[in-house]
Amino acid sequence: MMNSNQPSLTQPDKSLRSRLFRTLLMDSPYLLIFIAVIMGIAFTDMRMEFALLYWEILIPIFAFFALVIGWSGVAEDAKARSAFLIRTLLHWGALFVVVQILYLEQLKDVLNAELTGIEIIFLLGLTAFLSGVHGNPRMSVIGVFLVASGIVIAFLDDAALLMSVVAVFTVAGMLLWQKFMARRSSAA
Repeated sequence: MMNSNQPSLTQPDKSLRSRLFRTLLMDSPYLLIFIAVIMGIAFTDMRMEFALLYWEILIPIFAFFALVIGWSGVAEDAKARSAFLIRTLLHWGALFVVVQILYLEQLKDVLNAELTGIEIIFLLGLTAFLSGVHGNPRMSVIGVFLVASGIVIAFLDDAALLMSVVAVFTVAGMLLWQKFMARRSSAA
């Protein structure tokens, strides 16, 4: 005789499946950021002339993610929200300006595509880390991952595969951490 509270061995637990789906949905912006940066570095190495356009599109998307991710942690009053909005836009806008400077015609003789890609990943990492300090701390995790990826790329050529593996493990770690924190909060 089977207890109605126990999941069937032949049918998957629907609550587990829905929790997994919600977790993946909540972490999808982080996964998209990882994938976009990996693609951007590869794109910078392959097609320097089109890479600037890629970063010009990607940086505002990152700024949008930072706003969405950090918005829930901001106080509900209009002054705090507008201050967060301005601070976040200035923060990511500064990165946008620095990337524009890196692609100036005068610097093309000094900086090659690989070096520019590594510089951009370090700048993105720093910007994401600081965005996490002032907003949602999970952005800091992305920043640390990006800086670590930049170090790996600096030491290894064609490290996109290794970065992909590290990204998968990082996302898996974030999912496990979230699951651990959910269990801990439900047990309390």
